[in-house]
Amino acid sequence: MIRGLLLAAPLALAAALAQPAMADERLVQHPYAPNEVVRIDGRPGVQATITFGEGEAIENVAVGDSASWQITPNKRADVLFVKPLEAAARTNMTVVTDRHTYFFDLVASPKAKPVYLLRFTYKDAPKKAEPMVAALTPAEQSVLGGTVETPVDPAALNFAFRTKGDARILPARMYDDGNATYLLWGEKAEVPAILIQNAKGEVGPVNYSVRGRTIVVEDVPHVILLRSGKSQATIENQRPAAPAAGTPSSAPNAGAATPPASLAPASAVVAAATPAASPIREN
Repeated sequence: MIRGLLLAAPLALAAALAQPAMADERLVQHPYAPNEVVRIDGRPGVQATITFGEGEAIENVAVGDSASWQITPNKRADVLFVKPLEAAARTNMTVVTDRHTYFFDLVASPKAKPVYLLRFTYKDAPKKAEPMVAALTPAEQSVLGGTVETPVDPAALNFAFRTKGDARILPARMYDDGNATYLLWGEKAEVPAILIQNAKGEVGPVNYSVRGRTIVVEDVPHVILLRSGKSQATIENQRPAAPAAGTPSSAPNAGAATPPASLAPASAVVAAATPAASPIREN
């Protein structure tokens, strides 16, 4: 449905089409520019999908001729579906999100070549942090009960710890499997005294075992204290809390049936998907 993106010059349009989102040329990526009108060439019976930044929510959609175009957001209000209802129609559309404002020129033509996806990209988009998961050594696999045939997947372990204090007495590696905490010091490092702190702030000893060079602390304490002479350090477990079993959904009308988008006018769908936003209106 989308043929291309009309920029300030035909050369710029060609450059946008030369960089598809995937190997299929019908999937197009386009860098966001705040002062740009993006042209979408549509064809009746073919739908275009517009996606925005990760976590970006649509707040308002306005179209000049809502009778000739069907504009429908998804339930999460982060994707917009655009489809012409007439063979030849032209109008404009403005999309306001919680981050940006987008301007579109919608042009329907029976000869348009459909492009199925228009995905906006952003120069200032934050990069996803890589998970702090490293491969386990054979010794660590042995401590965890893994074997060469059935190794323990490091992705199943928690490596999220926050440390503070004297780095000289901190372990070189720490992780937990949900049942025990594993602390590994270097070969020549002296292992400090290991204590735990409960929710009341009370400090006491902890039961642990030694497997090779790995200290296996029973259970998964939230705070572990290390002491060696005048040196002190703290290890705080940052494992995400698991949701309580049987907790009901806090969303109102959870499980209520939603009528298919094809059975409701575009304005009604927009209003349902974005309660705080104004419905599609005819300018």
